[in-house]
Amino acid sequence: AAAATTAARFGAPPRVSFAAHSVGVLIVRAALTHPAMEPYLSRLHLFLSISGPHLGYVGGDRVGADMDKKSRRFIGKSAAFRLGLCCTRAINPKAKCLSEITFRDAGKIEDCYLYRLAHHKNGLALFRHVVLVSSPQDKYVQRHSARLQLEGFRIKEGSTRARATMEMARAILAPVLEKATRWERGETGPAAGGDDEEREGGPRLTSLSRVDVHFAKVGGGVDFNQLIGRKAHIDFLETDEYVRFLIWKLRRAFL
Repeated sequence: AAAATTAARFGAPPRVSFAAHSVGVLIVRAALTHPAMEPYLSRLHLFLSISGPHLGYVGGDRVGADMDKKSRRFIGKSAAFRLGLCCTRAINPKAKCLSEITFRDAGKIEDCYLYRLAHHKNGLALFRHVVLVSSPQDKYVQRHSARLQLEGFRIKEGSTRARATMEMARAILAPVLEKATRWERGETGPAAGGDDEEREGGPRLTSLSRVDVHFAKVGGGVDFNQLIGRKAHIDFLETDEYVRFLIWKLRRAFL
């Protein structure tokens, strides 16, 4: 309501962009579904998603049984991951998001919040530019989840979790691909009477970029964050070199 009042009083800004890290990425996507965001949806420009668990966490208690033996040993039964998750739960025992990102908030995966969010009509296709940043060193948010890319996603084929993960990835990305297909067919844009850059209801096309970040190891010691596999996840917030590179490399998205 406050957002709608502000927009009515001062007018909506020409562009609205979001930069989010970790669970903040899911908060941004959830915000897009709120009625208060309606005045801004046609002005969405850039979404910088930094190590966000778009497809949830593999390794939660519920999904371990679906994983193949190698993946379960490497991820699902990882002492570092388990310790990190336990520490997070201990700090925030009532945090609802911990149940949601591990698909423990409902009896069926199809009823879980992340699954339903993936299928909501207000998603990534509303943005002009989407940048998905990940790191293979990050043990908190797996690469396939941060990149929305199932290459390297290791889980028991045919399992409920594997099927749901693929359905979520397709549901999130399908509107982006569909919009590009419609543009190529001339169904949107100037040929269909729309504006070359933007048209009512959202930008004409969405550019999707995936970026991997490798953090240099400094020093020979092992701190607590390295022990629980959280080091790279935090480095995203404490290192600015990769942000400078992104701004230079993808400068059109930041303008």
